[in-house]
Amino acid sequence: MSQLLAIASAALFGLADFAGGRASRELSVWRVTAWSTTIGAPLLALGVIVVPAPNVQPSDLIFGAVAGFVGLLGLALLYSTLAAGAMSLVAPIIGTVAAVLPVMWDVALGASITSGNWVGVGLGVTAVALIAGERSGERLTLKLLVQALGAAVAFAVFYIALAQTSSDSGLWPLVAARSAAIPVAFGVALIAGSAAVPPKEIMRFVIIAGTFDMLANFAILVSLQTGPMGINVVLTSLYPVFTVAAAILILKEHPTVRQSIGIGLAILAVAFLAL
Repeated sequence: MSQLLAIASAALFGLADFAGGRASRELSVWRVTAWSTTIGAPLLALGVIVVPAPNVQPSDLIFGAVAGFVGLLGLALLYSTLAAGAMSLVAPIIGTVAAVLPVMWDVALGASITSGNWVGVGLGVTAVALIAGERSGERLTLKLLVQALGAAVAFAVFYIALAQTSSDSGLWPLVAARSAAIPVAFGVALIAGSAAVPPKEIMRFVIIAGTFDMLANFAILVSLQTGPMGINVVLTSLYPVFTVAAAILILKEHPTVRQSIGIGLAILAVAFLAL
């Protein structure tokens, strides 16, 4: 069940990334981030009412807040590489490192991973690198490398922090996460002079991004609370498959050979990780 939730979170993150990317073509990334993060709040409020939380501990809220802050930090570093026009260079680094670090953490704490699962991890990491990375005329500078590694570590800590919360805490860790992230996102947007409500024609993409992102957070939180962190993070990291799929189906884009191979490897990875 936890692995199905991880796959669901990958699909939802991928669709949120697609919608957010469409909005970011017209608006600043911090304007999109601040509003999409806030739009998911009513859905979170409904989730808190519906999902039982029999025993919320302070540690659950602390880890949730840490996840929210480092997740936003990861986005900030990611967007700084976007501004440099080097996404094709850093995306494979961010995607693979963010997937591998939680696996290493899990193993260090004594988690048991079968040989089939290890094959799945290898296939999944390779798939992310192939799908997210394309050849580019940009050069990977030391600054870009540091930013990419910083984003990857931040995203890895986001997963690890959520995995420390108890299933008895329900969705309350996400309440703490958003409480930490939303003020910071709007603060940066205000400083940048881009905190105004998005125009109507762009707002629909922001709403879609915020809704899918929140649903993805629901799925990955429960997945990490109830299943093996390392395996489920790798499954979640396959979200670029769904972003590319959305671009193919909606924008009629044609996948490259690298992306096609990556999609095939991702399907194999799911099969091995589910063993």
